Amino acid sequence: MKKAFTPLLFSLMAKNALAEPISEFTEFTGLTALSVIALGILNALRPSIFLMIVFLLSMIALVDENRVLKVGFSFTAGAFLGYSVIASALMNLHGRFLFLRYFVVAFGIAVGLYKILSSLGYVKISTSNPLREKSNRILEKATSPASAFLVGGVMSFLSLSCVLPSYLLVTSLLSDGFSFSIRAALLGIFVGISVLPLALVTLGFHYGNKYAKLGGAVNKLSKMSGRGELAMGVVLVLVSVLYLLLL
Repeated sequence: MKKAFTPLLFSLMAKNALAEPISEFTEFTGLTALSVIALGILNALRPSIFLMIVFLLSMIALVDENRVLKVGFSFTAGAFLGYSVIASALMNLHGRFLFLRYFVVAFGIAVGLYKILSSLGYVKISTSNPLREKSNRILEKATSPASAFLVGGVMSFLSLSCVLPSYLLVTSLLSDGFSFSIRAALLGIFVGISVLPLALVTLGFHYGNKYAKLGGAVNKLSKMSGRGELAMGVVLVLVSVLYLLLL
Protein backbone atom coordinates (compact mmCIF):
# COMPACT_ATOMS: atom_id res chain seq x y z
CA MET A 1 0.00 0.00 0.00
CA LYS A 2 2.84 2.36 0.89
CA LYS A 3 4.64 1.53 -2.34
CA ALA A 4 1.53 2.40 -4.35
CA PHE A 5 0.86 5.57 -2.34
CA THR A 6 4.36 7.06 -2.75
CA PRO A 7 4.29 7.41 -6.58
CA LEU A 8 0.75 8.79 -6.35
CA LEU A 9 1.89 11.41 -3.83
CA PHE A 10 4.81 12.46 -6.01
CA SER A 11 2.51 12.64 -9.03
CA LEU A 12 0.08 14.96 -7.22
CA MET A 13 2.95 17.15 -5.99
CA ALA A 14 4.34 17.42 -9.52
CA LYS A 15 0.95 18.40 -10.91
CA ASN A 16 0.52 21.08 -8.24
CA ALA A 17 4.04 22.36 -8.87
CA LEU A 18 3.39 22.65 -12.61
CA ALA A 19 -0.10 24.09 -12.28
CA GLU A 20 1.05 27.47 -10.95
CA PRO A 21 3.69 28.16 -13.66
CA ILE A 22 1.26 27.05 -16.38
CA SER A 23 -1.43 29.30 -14.94
CA GLU A 24 1.00 32.23 -14.81
CA PHE A 25 2.14 31.59 -18.40
CA THR A 26 -1.46 31.43 -19.64
CA GLU A 27 -2.32 34.66 -17.83
CA PHE A 28 0.80 36.40 -19.18
CA THR A 29 0.03 35.20 -22.72
CA GLY A 30 -3.56 36.45 -22.42
CA LEU A 31 -2.47 39.87 -21.18
CA THR A 32 0.12 40.11 -23.93
CA ALA A 33 -2.38 39.13 -26.63
CA LEU A 34 -4.88 41.67 -25.30
CA SER A 35 -2.20 44.38 -25.29
CA VAL A 36 -1.12 43.50 -28.83
CA ILE A 37 -4.70 43.67 -30.12
CA ALA A 38 -5.46 46.94 -28.30
CA LEU A 39 -2.31 48.62 -29.60
CA GLY A 40 -2.97 47.25 -33.08
CA ILE A 41 -6.49 48.73 -33.14
CA LEU A 42 -5.28 52.13 -31.91
CA ASN A 43 -2.40 51.98 -34.38
CA ALA A 44 -4.88 51.36 -37.19
CA LEU A 45 -6.57 54.67 -36.45
CA ARG A 46 -3.39 56.70 -36.85
CA PRO A 47 -3.58 59.08 -39.81
CA SER A 48 0.00 58.55 -41.07
CA ILE A 49 -0.40 55.95 -43.83
CA PHE A 50 -4.21 56.07 -43.74
CA LEU A 51 -4.23 59.56 -45.26
CA MET A 52 -1.55 58.54 -47.75
CA ILE A 53 -3.69 55.81 -49.31
CA VAL A 54 -6.66 58.19 -49.50
CA PHE A 55 -4.46 60.60 -51.47
CA LEU A 56 -3.12 57.77 -53.64
CA LEU A 57 -6.50 56.24 -54.49
CA SER A 58 -8.06 59.66 -55.12
CA MET A 59 -5.32 60.30 -57.66
CA ILE A 60 -5.68 56.85 -59.28
CA ALA A 61 -9.49 57.11 -59.42
CA LEU A 62 -9.23 60.30 -61.48
CA VAL A 63 -7.11 58.50 -64.07
CA ASP A 64 -8.51 54.95 -64.16
CA GLU A 65 -11.09 53.63 -61.67
CA ASN A 66 -10.40 50.05 -62.78
CA ARG A 67 -6.93 50.17 -61.20
CA VAL A 68 -8.09 51.31 -57.76
CA LEU A 69 -8.58 47.82 -56.33
CA LYS A 70 -5.24 46.42 -57.56
CA VAL A 71 -3.24 49.52 -56.59
CA GLY A 72 -4.88 49.79 -53.16
CA PHE A 73 -4.34 46.14 -52.23
CA SER A 74 -0.77 46.24 -53.57
CA PHE A 75 -0.06 49.30 -51.43
CA THR A 76 -1.60 47.50 -48.40
CA ALA A 77 0.52 44.39 -49.02
CA GLY A 78 3.67 46.52 -49.32
CA ALA A 79 2.88 48.33 -46.07
CA PHE A 80 2.22 45.00 -44.32
CA LEU A 81 5.57 43.64 -45.49
CA GLY A 82 7.40 46.83 -44.53
CA TYR A 83 5.93 46.92 -41.03
CA SER A 84 6.64 43.19 -40.61
CA VAL A 85 10.29 43.75 -41.50
CA ILE A 86 10.49 46.64 -39.02
CA ALA A 87 8.85 44.60 -36.26
CA SER A 88 11.08 41.58 -36.90
CA ALA A 89 14.21 43.74 -36.79
CA LEU A 90 13.09 45.37 -33.52
CA MET A 91 12.27 41.99 -31.99
CA ASN A 92 15.70 40.64 -32.94
CA LEU A 93 17.28 43.74 -31.39
CA HIS A 94 15.38 43.20 -28.13
CA GLY A 95 16.50 39.57 -28.08
CA ARG A 96 20.15 40.56 -28.37
CA PHE A 97 20.08 43.42 -25.86
CA LEU A 98 17.71 42.58 -23.01
CA PHE A 99 18.44 45.83 -21.17
CA LEU A 100 16.55 47.70 -23.91
CA ARG A 101 13.25 46.64 -22.33
CA TYR A 102 13.79 49.19 -19.55
CA PHE A 103 14.28 51.92 -22.16
CA VAL A 104 11.10 50.73 -23.92
CA VAL A 105 9.13 50.96 -20.66
CA ALA A 106 10.42 54.47 -19.92
CA PHE A 107 9.83 55.58 -23.51
CA GLY A 108 6.30 54.12 -23.56
CA ILE A 109 5.34 55.83 -20.29
CA ALA A 110 6.84 59.17 -21.41
CA VAL A 111 5.12 59.13 -24.82
CA GLY A 112 1.87 57.90 -23.27
CA LEU A 113 1.84 60.69 -20.69
CA TYR A 114 2.59 63.26 -23.38
CA LYS A 115 -0.31 62.00 -25.51
CA ILE A 116 -2.67 62.14 -22.52
CA LEU A 117 -1.63 65.65 -21.53
CA SER A 118 -1.65 66.83 -25.14
CA SER A 119 -5.14 65.42 -25.74
CA LEU A 120 -6.42 67.16 -22.60
CA GLY A 121 -4.88 70.46 -23.71
CA TYR A 122 -2.23 70.75 -20.99
CA VAL A 123 0.74 70.36 -23.34
CA LYS A 124 1.03 71.52 -26.92
CA ILE A 125 4.13 71.14 -29.05
CA SER A 126 3.76 72.08 -32.69
CA THR A 127 5.94 69.99 -34.97
CA SER A 128 6.46 70.40 -38.71
CA ASN A 129 6.36 67.44 -41.06
CA PRO A 130 9.09 67.84 -43.67
CA LEU A 131 8.38 64.37 -45.08
CA ARG A 132 4.81 65.18 -46.14
CA GLU A 133 5.74 66.88 -49.40
CA LYS A 134 8.34 64.23 -50.17
CA SER A 135 5.80 61.50 -49.40
CA ASN A 136 3.30 62.99 -51.85
CA ARG A 137 5.94 63.00 -54.57
CA ILE A 138 6.68 59.33 -53.91
CA LEU A 139 2.98 58.46 -53.89
CA GLU A 140 2.53 60.03 -57.31
CA LYS A 141 4.82 57.34 -58.72
CA ALA A 142 2.54 54.51 -57.51
CA THR A 143 0.62 54.21 -60.77
CA SER A 144 0.74 50.40 -61.08
CA PRO A 145 0.32 47.47 -58.65
CA ALA A 146 4.08 46.78 -58.66
CA SER A 147 5.05 50.38 -57.94
CA ALA A 148 2.26 50.69 -55.35
CA PHE A 149 3.66 47.64 -53.53
CA LEU A 150 7.12 49.22 -53.38
CA VAL A 151 5.71 52.59 -52.32
CA GLY A 152 3.67 50.94 -49.54
CA GLY A 153 6.85 49.41 -48.16
CA VAL A 154 8.71 52.71 -48.36
CA MET A 155 5.86 54.57 -46.65
CA SER A 156 5.88 52.15 -43.73
CA PHE A 157 9.46 53.21 -43.00
CA LEU A 158 8.73 56.91 -43.54
CA SER A 159 5.84 56.76 -41.06
CA LEU A 160 7.89 54.94 -38.43
CA SER A 161 8.18 58.03 -36.24
CA CYS A 162 4.39 57.98 -35.78
CA VAL A 163 4.10 54.31 -34.80
CA LEU A 164 7.47 53.70 -33.11
CA PRO A 165 6.24 53.68 -29.47
CA SER A 166 3.65 50.96 -30.07
CA TYR A 167 6.01 48.88 -32.23
CA LEU A 168 8.79 49.11 -29.66
CA LEU A 169 6.45 48.02 -26.87
CA VAL A 170 4.84 45.14 -28.78
CA THR A 171 8.14 43.73 -30.08
CA SER A 172 9.68 43.97 -26.62
CA LEU A 173 6.70 42.14 -25.11
CA LEU A 174 7.02 39.35 -27.68
CA SER A 175 10.81 39.08 -27.65
CA ASP A 176 11.03 36.79 -24.62
CA GLY A 177 8.99 33.99 -23.07
CA PHE A 178 7.13 32.83 -26.18
CA SER A 179 7.68 30.16 -28.81
CA PHE A 180 8.43 31.20 -32.38
CA SER A 181 4.94 30.25 -33.56
CA ILE A 182 3.21 32.34 -30.87
CA ARG A 183 5.47 35.33 -31.56
CA ALA A 184 4.85 35.08 -35.30
CA ALA A 185 1.08 34.74 -34.83
CA LEU A 186 0.76 37.70 -32.44
CA LEU A 187 3.06 39.84 -34.55
CA GLY A 188 1.03 38.99 -37.67
CA ILE A 189 -2.18 39.92 -35.84
CA PHE A 190 -0.69 43.24 -34.69
CA VAL A 191 0.59 44.27 -38.13
CA GLY A 192 -2.55 42.94 -39.83
CA ILE A 193 -4.84 45.01 -37.61
CA SER A 194 -2.61 48.05 -38.15
CA VAL A 195 -2.97 47.94 -41.95
CA LEU A 196 -6.59 46.74 -42.06
CA PRO A 197 -7.97 50.29 -42.65
CA LEU A 198 -5.90 50.47 -45.85
CA ALA A 199 -7.80 47.49 -47.25
CA LEU A 200 -11.12 48.96 -46.07
CA VAL A 201 -10.38 52.28 -47.77
CA THR A 202 -9.51 50.41 -50.96
CA LEU A 203 -12.82 48.53 -50.88
CA GLY A 204 -14.63 51.77 -50.12
CA PHE A 205 -13.12 53.51 -53.14
CA HIS A 206 -13.89 50.57 -55.41
CA TYR A 207 -17.37 49.63 -54.22
CA GLY A 208 -18.48 52.81 -52.49
CA ASN A 209 -20.72 53.91 -55.35
CA LYS A 210 -22.41 50.50 -55.51
CA TYR A 211 -22.75 49.88 -51.80
CA ALA A 212 -23.64 53.02 -49.85
CA LYS A 213 -23.08 51.36 -46.46
CA LEU A 214 -19.48 50.50 -47.34
CA GLY A 215 -18.82 54.06 -48.47
CA GLY A 216 -20.39 55.39 -45.26
CA ALA A 217 -18.24 53.06 -43.16
CA VAL A 218 -15.09 54.38 -44.83
CA ASN A 219 -16.20 57.97 -44.18
CA LYS A 220 -16.71 57.15 -40.50
CA LEU A 221 -13.29 55.51 -40.41
CA SER A 222 -11.77 58.65 -41.92
CA LYS A 223 -13.33 60.78 -39.17
CA MET A 224 -12.12 58.40 -36.46
CA SER A 225 -8.58 58.38 -37.82
CA GLY A 226 -6.27 60.40 -35.63
CA ARG A 227 -8.79 60.89 -32.80
CA GLY A 228 -7.47 58.11 -30.64
CA GLU A 229 -4.49 59.97 -29.16
CA LEU A 230 -5.93 59.94 -25.63
CA ALA A 231 -6.77 56.24 -25.84
CA MET A 232 -3.33 55.45 -27.26
CA GLY A 233 -1.68 57.38 -24.44
CA VAL A 234 -3.66 55.55 -21.76
CA VAL A 235 -2.95 52.13 -23.29
CA LEU A 236 0.76 52.90 -23.71
CA VAL A 237 1.07 53.88 -20.04
CA LEU A 238 -0.96 50.90 -18.75
CA VAL A 239 0.85 48.31 -20.87
CA SER A 240 4.26 49.83 -20.06
CA VAL A 241 3.55 49.77 -16.30
CA LEU A 242 2.27 46.18 -16.43
CA TYR A 243 5.32 45.18 -18.45
CA LEU A 244 7.59 46.83 -15.86
CA LEU A 245 5.92 44.83 -13.08
CA LEU A 246 6.58 41.60 -14.95
CA LEU A 247 10.28 42.31 -15.63
